[in-house]
Amino acid sequence: MRATLIILTFAYVLSQFYRAFLAVLAAPLQADIGATAAQLSAASGYWFLTFALMQLPVGWALDTLGPRRTNAALLALGAGGGALVFAAATEPWHISAAMTMIGIGCSSVLMAAYYVIARSFPAAAFATMAAFILGIGSVGNIGAAFPLTLLVDVLGWRLSIVIIALITLAIAALCYVIVKDPPKVVTDEKGSLVDLLRMRAIWLILPLVLVSYAPSAGLRGLWVGPYFTDVFGASTAQV
Repeated sequence: MRATLIILTFAYVLSQFYRAFLAVLAAPLQADIGATAAQLSAASGYWFLTFALMQLPVGWALDTLGPRRTNAALLALGAGGGALVFAAATEPWHISAAMTMIGIGCSSVLMAAYYVIARSFPAAAFATMAAFILGIGSVGNIGAAFPLTLLVDVLGWRLSIVIIALITLAIAALCYVIVKDPPKVVTDEKGSLVDLLRMRAIWLILPLVLVSYAPSAGLRGLWVGPYFTDVFGASTAQV
């Protein structure tokens, strides 16, 4: 299962990349297709909204189809396909459609990794391994900043996103070839989202996540780019 987790970690790097790359592309998108900051912020919101709404069907798919097929299909069709739509965009709504697809495509990546950890490793190792994947995944945020800027300066934003799409499709293919599904748990017990919400420990965690992650994700994922550009005249490299 180590090779499985390595591939899923690479996939999570892409997930982190896709939730942050609009900040760097905001200025080129405004200049080339006339996208406003409000339209781009809505597109970014669609990513998170579809990502969240997909968690219930993703949970079903992981239990029914397994992480290999679930992750490979969603990553290829959603994230890879969405990135290609993004690269071909000529209207602002194309960006919204692309981000919606990418949000769907990235929705299973982290849960697939957690699913494998929970089913294949000792419970005492879960927190450490999960945190490690989150930490490595943060490289995607870095990749969506200065490295993407350099790529866009050399190749332009369209070709740059096509390259990212091809990388995504390659990772999806590796998921299908390398990822192994853990043994299924056979039980007569049925669980639901309601059962989870009955856990009092979650009641304080949910508002904590709301106020700690949502603002930083919004600022980092989009608003910091137009702000620095409009207010301080920052270049794309400075953003």
